[in-house]
Amino acid sequence: MPCDRCRHGQSLQSPRLQPDAGAPPRPVRTRSRATVASLAAGLRALWRRALDEHSTPGELGASVAVGVLVACTPLVGAHMWIALALATALRLNRLWAVVGSRASFTPIFVWIAFSEIESGHRLRTGAWAPLRPRDALAHGRELLADWALGTAVVGAAMAVCAGLAAFAVARRWQRLPRATRPRPSPDVPRRPSSESPRSAPRSPTP
Repeated sequence: MPCDRCRHGQSLQSPRLQPDAGAPPRPVRTRSRATVASLAAGLRALWRRALDEHSTPGELGASVAVGVLVACTPLVGAHMWIALALATALRLNRLWAVVGSRASFTPIFVWIAFSEIESGHRLRTGAWAPLRPRDALAHGRELLADWALGTAVVGAAMAVCAGLAAFAVARRWQRLPRATRPRPSPDVPRRPSSESPRSAPRSPTP
């Protein structure tokens, strides 16, 4: 004869093991979307803050000039970090300084290094170096003094040109009417302006 415990075994089961048919499934996708949305909003805010940091036309031009000058130095592999450190020390826009330091990518950097080595060698000895453009980086350590001297000529000229171009573009951008500028993303919160309907004075009632 079965005992009472065996007879009522189903009722003695733990409620944890019994599935709740009426409970809705966990919204895993909703949580993932919310996490991605918050992360994207944070990145947009960080990007906007980097753009607005020291963003006058003069500061933007100086930031690009510093980055381009660093990009023309023989310190290959450390251009971005040097530009970031200089922009921080000089209180310039770090984002545009880093962008300027990326101006010397490999095909262009070969010609920049060749021009700087030749210019430095010409200033130091009065003659051109017997060097081909494709061999400039291979013999860069041997002609490091000429390279560093040429950076003060070629690199400075490129930095001045890039800085003036950035200054002109930033100044023209600020002079554009606000109606012609691209509108910010709706996710970015905007401060209420003084021309909003809420702040408009009410007309006196008769």
